[in-house]
Amino acid sequence: MAAAATLVLPPGEYERIERNFPNWLPHTVVEGDTLQSIIEVTGAAEISLSDFRSSSNVSEPVETLTPGMKVLVPIGGLSRSAVVPGTYERLPSAGRESFLQSVFSRIGDIARAPIMGFVDKAQIIGFVLLVGGSFGVILSTGAVDQCLGWVVLRLGAGRARWAVIPVSFTLFSLGGAVYGIGEDTIAFVLITVPFAIRLGYDTITGVAMCYMASQVGFAGAFFNPFTVGIAQGIAELPYLSGLNFRYVVWTVVTLIGIAFTMWWAIRVERDPKRSPTFAMDEIHRSRISKTPSDAVFKPTLSQCCVVAVAFGSVFISGYGVAKHGWFINEMSAMFLTSAMICGALTRYTPRQVSQEFVRGASQMAEPGLIIACSAGVMIVLQQGQVLDTILYGLATSLETVSPGLAAVAMMCVQAVLNFFVPSGSGQAAMTMPIITPLCDLIGIDRQVGVLAFQFGDGFGNLVIPTSAVLMGVLGAARIPWLTWIRWVAPLVIVLHLVGAIFLVIATNAPASWLQ
Repeated sequence: MAAAATLVLPPGEYERIERNFPNWLPHTVVEGDTLQSIIEVTGAAEISLSDFRSSSNVSEPVETLTPGMKVLVPIGGLSRSAVVPGTYERLPSAGRESFLQSVFSRIGDIARAPIMGFVDKAQIIGFVLLVGGSFGVILSTGAVDQCLGWVVLRLGAGRARWAVIPVSFTLFSLGGAVYGIGEDTIAFVLITVPFAIRLGYDTITGVAMCYMASQVGFAGAFFNPFTVGIAQGIAELPYLSGLNFRYVVWTVVTLIGIAFTMWWAIRVERDPKRSPTFAMDEIHRSRISKTPSDAVFKPTLSQCCVVAVAFGSVFISGYGVAKHGWFINEMSAMFLTSAMICGALTRYTPRQVSQEFVRGASQMAEPGLIIACSAGVMIVLQQGQVLDTILYGLATSLETVSPGLAAVAMMCVQAVLNFFVPSGSGQAAMTMPIITPLCDLIGIDRQVGVLAFQFGDGFGNLVIPTSAVLMGVLGAARIPWLTWIRWVAPLVIVLHLVGAIFLVIATNAPASWLQ
């Protein structure tokens, strides 16, 4: 299709400029502070006072240093090529090859595109494979699963029964936000479903407090390297930039999910016949009454240490990004190191570590190939000089609406595409190369484009039948897809509306909110 577009669309191009986008480190000026002392404390490169910015307005340079003043110090960051709005020009087509020559040329472009895409996105593809392998080692230890399951079951056995749903939902939502857990929930529903029924709820509640929680967290992710990391990498944004705004998003959508699940659980507890899975739940209840309640044993010390290392690496990474300008190379090293430590704590042999690493990395081979092929598509469009023509058409159609509505439109497009590309990393690789320059053209922050991708991709995972994880979870819980859709549809609509509100807020918020 990309090759065909180069034969049909007229060539054109925008002017582009190199822009520097630093990481901003907050600093409070104290008595005796000088430019040089601040540079030494923050580790910033040699800069001038005019490079500092006010903490209240990232576009406002600092003229003097006053004790008590809060400033932003530029450290690290990226230089990237940005489209200059209003500079599109049609290129002459008179000197182009004959149509037949163009066809043969495009066939050659198609053949070369995948390997050229690999070369162009080698760093991101390497990051995906290394992180996939690292998570493969960590998750293979079973420590994360064991600790999550034990915490949820222990709460249900004590006086804190009322906290089971909020705690379980929060834990699984964190798993989606940090590690992008998905396939793991297929196994978890075999624990949470009978556990929910034991507490007087139903099968749907058991699925909601596990799978639905993970996908709500996945959509509001603040760390997930497979979605946020890839999307920000393609958009040439500092990894984990906009972290505070994403914390707020994750908190709000998680609270909404908890409220919805608890509302339903209370209704079912009062009248079990309200549940569309009532007949099946009765069979479960008869079986559960004959089985012991303690299905998960207490985690061992080594398993607790593995969880501590896994989550500790998250906090260390966040600190490194915020304080030292870490990016893909440093993040890859951090994850790889934590995987090796977790393997040692579990007493894996070097051979076992390598096997689990290869197994985890192999699960990311498909997203890696999608990233390469998507980059190849962009190269074909660029060589055919029609990429800017496509951007011009999209920008022209969106320039008549407000930036907030344009961002919402992006989210809706992403939601539709999610049906055809249920892989979050694959969808990021396919769409972000177009979304990134489009954001530049219509005057919204690239971070908003990443958020639009997150919401459109994540919330739709709760309903699309093309999601292998969703269908696997429903199959394990024996819930018909149509039954699930009728139940979850109101929540999905509310989450999309909340996502739209956040996008409008992001387009009108101070730039420092998204740094």
